[in-house]
Amino acid sequence: MSIPGLGQIAPQAPTSTQRTITLRPFGEWRFSIPHQHSTFSSNSSAAGVTVRLVSGTAERDGTELAPNSVYTFLPGTKSKLFTDQGCTLEINNTGGYPLEDRVVEYPSPEQSPMLQYINFHFGLQDFERAAAVTAQQQQQHGSIRYQQMKAQPKPGPRVLMCGPRGSGKTSLVKTLAALATRMGSQPLVANLNPTDGLLSLPGTLGAAVFGTLMDIEDPEGGFGVTNTPISGPSAVPVKNPMTFYFGREKVEDDAEMWKQMTERLAGLVSRKFERNRDVRVAGLLVDTPPLEEGWWRGRRGWRVNYVVVLGSAELQRAMGTRLAGEKTSYGEPIAVLGLDKSDGAVEIEKGWRQKSTETAIKEYFFGGIKARLSPFTQSASFDELVVFKAPDEPYEGAPVLERVEPTPEMAHWTLAVMIASVTDSPQTIRFSSILGFIVIADVDVERRRVKFLSPVSGRLGNHPLIWGRWPEPYLNLLA
Repeated sequence: MSIPGLGQIAPQAPTSTQRTITLRPFGEWRFSIPHQHSTFSSNSSAAGVTVRLVSGTAERDGTELAPNSVYTFLPGTKSKLFTDQGCTLEINNTGGYPLEDRVVEYPSPEQSPMLQYINFHFGLQDFERAAAVTAQQQQQHGSIRYQQMKAQPKPGPRVLMCGPRGSGKTSLVKTLAALATRMGSQPLVANLNPTDGLLSLPGTLGAAVFGTLMDIEDPEGGFGVTNTPISGPSAVPVKNPMTFYFGREKVEDDAEMWKQMTERLAGLVSRKFERNRDVRVAGLLVDTPPLEEGWWRGRRGWRVNYVVVLGSAELQRAMGTRLAGEKTSYGEPIAVLGLDKSDGAVEIEKGWRQKSTETAIKEYFFGGIKARLSPFTQSASFDELVVFKAPDEPYEGAPVLERVEPTPEMAHWTLAVMIASVTDSPQTIRFSSILGFIVIADVDVERRRVKFLSPVSGRLGNHPLIWGRWPEPYLNLLA
């Protein structure tokens, strides 16, 4: 082809998007794929950055990659792949994403924080095996004897992860949970940081049993909302979380409410331990908010026997002093352990977190690349909806909810559907578990009608709704 004045244009060779990297033992490939590209692209070949394990072994947050399988990492993924034996990875960026990545290798395994994390995992496994032996002995002796002794079977290791903002607490919790499931355990994982969501939308607190494989391709490393039953069929077994609706971004926005919710969540976890021997033996991993947000007030109900401090020798000393001589309700001392922070752990930028929140809401209603969902647009009269609004001010003993009539201001907000009755007290409704979420599309005051988006068809029935203060309505899902 020729263009007047420019002459003949030589054909351009296609730019290669594929490359191969080799990692030595205890090496890492760290990568970040920005949110700029839509996760709902119709071009599946450009859906993300693909990775194939050519040789050796590799894992993402404790979950192993299968040899020669192609994994697609979507926009909004910030993570790493680690190898303890060495590996070769084939990376293909056909979508042309502005991929930020680098290879990190250490002169010796002893210099990698992952060695500490793996050793800690094996220590927890020893504790779990001891708990399993005790449980087996109790079963052989018969439950009547132990009821007479009034001795509740001691659970496996209960770990509370703490540290400054951006110290890598959540990544380590994911890693320990995944390593435990690889050993056949069923640990219970709890998230007390409302900024994140454990198998739910941000603004919630929750806990779930992790006894099956975690989704390597999930941008949240297996903790995302697409790993729940609402997401439809999945190649990875879904989890069923116990979830409370906090409805605020940070603990300090309503510290007293957060404290009460964490105590109630701890009560549900205790009941789970009582009813499920395998979960009780596997133990508990608790992910906490950053230290400055006052998470310590909600610690006691969890009966943890390990407090792990990431990346802060000063905090480790303070925790050791505070817990010196203190014991759990099972009579165990509380060990305070300090682990090194990975130099790949960084504080998530506000813009990135906002985009992640938007993506989580979209995926809750519409699914992701691997599983598309078709939400339902429904309409209801004002009289058919019972809406409670969380107060703007923190909870200080006053009524925790105020019943309100739908208003245009409610448009594009995400409301929680509670497992409660509209006739229950505001206190009961506020501390009930979540059934699901809807998004308000439009409020017609003249006709007294509300149009909303729901992941399932059918009326809301007797379930009340809570209108929280976060996540804010960043986007219009019906635009």
